[in-house]
Amino acid sequence: MLNNEKITLMTKLALYEQKNSSKEIKSSRYFKSDYLALKMLGSFACITFGYLLIVALWFLYMSNDMITKITTTSSFVALVLILILVYIIIAAAYMVFSYMFFSHKFKEERARLKEYNGDLKTLNRIQELEYDAIIDEIEEERNNA
Repeated sequence: MLNNEKITLMTKLALYEQKNSSKEIKSSRYFKSDYLALKMLGSFACITFGYLLIVALWFLYMSNDMITKITTTSSFVALVLILILVYIIIAAAYMVFSYMFFSHKFKEERARLKEYNGDLKTLNRIQELEYDAIIDEIEEERNNA
């Protein structure tokens, strides 16, 4: 006899595993602080690379004008300080955004994993009840025979 509740639960679990197994189940191995540190480190590397690329392209585009405008070391130092200050502001804003984004994402993933684990426990209880019923049926047959 088929158990519709068990079939529905198994289908739901299989769809979840197929859709989210690569991301969410792997991220469940991390504590929140470790997960955020890993994601923040990746974000910091991306923002640094992106900023350096933009500055390099800007210098390549404006190199002739920059060479003629920067005649003293004080103007060069001022330009470098401005670039560093802009980098710090952009990086700080991006890191705050990354922290909020990944913290929210982690919380949502944990909620879905909690539901997934609850469904696994429910499926386990259903199977245990089925096995117990089968064992009881076999024992009754032995006692009647």
